[in-house]
Amino acid sequence: MEISTMDDILDLALEREDAAYRLYLNAAKKATNQSAKKIFEELAEQEAGHKKLILKLDKQKIAGYAFTQVPDLGISEYLVNIPYHDNMTYQEILVYAMKSEEKSYRYYMEAEKMTDDPELKQLLLMLANEEKKHKFRLETLYEDKVLTEM
Repeated sequence: MEISTMDDILDLALEREDAAYRLYLNAAKKATNQSAKKIFEELAEQEAGHKKLILKLDKQKIAGYAFTQVPDLGISEYLVNIPYHDNMTYQEILVYAMKSEEKSYRYYMEAEKMTDDPELKQLLLMLANEEKKHKFRLETLYEDKVLTEM
């Protein structure tokens, strides 16, 4: 898929959000631990909300987006990619999701460097910021639920 317009970027963002939504929904269905199930349901709801947000985006909303400073725990950078499979453990799902959010963040940041269009730059930076927020949430969960239990 060639990405050269705002619509192309929004289409790709919708695809990525939908894939994350399905992943978290599937993880929630398979979770045996109730707290893990709840976390995955919340993550799926967030992704569904992001899809709705993207569908309603317009140039004024993009221009007025308020960027937030998002900490980076850096956990995902030290973890190995895990291929998706139906019997993933809680830890594997978190790792898979973190790596996916990290990859999306980097994709949008690299794409932003490739355009001179100020509106596309703003959109790409906005999407990158949202992915960074997702990654931070997942890294926080990983730190709280996985690293503390090791």
